[in-house]
Amino acid sequence: MKNLVRRAVLFLLKIMARYRMKKFRGKIVIVTGSVGKTSTKDAIFTVLNRQFRVRRSEKSMNSEFGLLLTILDIESGYSSAFKWGAFLLKAFYNSFSRDHSEILLLELGVDKKGDMDFLLSIVRPDVTVFTNVSPVHIADGQFAGLDEIFEEKRKAIDAMGVDGIAVLNVDNEFIAKLAKKRGKKNTLTYSIRENADFRARSLKLELDGTSFILEHEGKKYEVSSSVLGKYNAFVMLPAIICGLIFKMDIVDAILALGEYQLPPGRMSLIAGKDGSSILDSSYNSSPEALLEALKLLGALGEGKRKIAVLGSMNELGTSSHRMHEELGRAVPKYADELITVGKDAEFFAKGALNAGMEKGKVSSYANAHAAAVDYVPKSKDLLLVKGSQNMVRLERFVKAVMAEPERASELLVRQEKDWKKID
Repeated sequence: MKNLVRRAVLFLLKIMARYRMKKFRGKIVIVTGSVGKTSTKDAIFTVLNRQFRVRRSEKSMNSEFGLLLTILDIESGYSSAFKWGAFLLKAFYNSFSRDHSEILLLELGVDKKGDMDFLLSIVRPDVTVFTNVSPVHIADGQFAGLDEIFEEKRKAIDAMGVDGIAVLNVDNEFIAKLAKKRGKKNTLTYSIRENADFRARSLKLELDGTSFILEHEGKKYEVSSSVLGKYNAFVMLPAIICGLIFKMDIVDAILALGEYQLPPGRMSLIAGKDGSSILDSSYNSSPEALLEALKLLGALGEGKRKIAVLGSMNELGTSSHRMHEELGRAVPKYADELITVGKDAEFFAKGALNAGMEKGKVSSYANAHAAAVDYVPKSKDLLLVKGSQNMVRLERFVKAVMAEPERASELLVRQEKDWKKID
């Protein structure tokens, strides 16, 4: 019965969303890829919103429901029939009103084959940013491998009209092949390693931010931001590109990025108890993103005790234990101690121990609360906190060890009442 109601609500929302989109006269920019969609979308918003009326999907609303709620400008009713009734009435009203935004900025996420078809039946992009393809959503009933993930996500590129512009990360082998096939027409590429239309070089990383030199059309520009992590060049580059697509001056686009802040739980630097510091990446985790986060931990905080607090990575299917163990073997290169949270995360510990980490420097816990109770902060601690969301929820660990837990609603991810009810 619950599934029947869900399908009925989805059907009604789809009808209303499509009706509203028929009246939309602005441009549609979408971001798709395996990881980094929300950060990239928010960076693009920071740039474009300086000169245009931009409406974006909130937080990580990138699923079928998330897209429809964004278009209809309503919230989720979660499991409340009363809330859904009220929101459906509001959606019906909003479907008759015109969205006067100049740009509608959306992120499109897919969990399995066919998901993108539903999303593209609602919106047809004018600009598509394709961030990467990596091993996520490969559990039973999802994707069989990277090829299937790529083919599903590339539909967003194929769905554009003849004037549609693709913004492609050619450091990803799948996307590089797509860029080569498309040629130069209506295709803009970015990279930190390869020749591309927009290339970031001389990346520098400090606790107060990231900077690099942008090379474009034979000219060089200095780019800096307070966000942490060299990989955020992959977030900032498409934001600059989108600015140029909409005829912004490149210097104005770069200056706008100075105001960009990462969403909660995406590598925010938070003060911890007793003078410790927390790299809060508790929103989600995947193999590629975790390795980059570990590298960041290793590069920062010279002279500090570096502790990796790692939760299970979800939706990795039959490869889960192997991938956890492989990442665990990398931990001793970047961290002095390891704390794991969740059942699959125990394989991080196994890998770290096999790689030579001392047994006394490794501890495993069933949940975030237990891990926080045992952790004793020191003034020179630098903690990386990263894990998947469902059944891991490492934001609870961060809240327990941060210096100002009263600011949790401001600084941490998933602090809404409905999220707090979920285990």
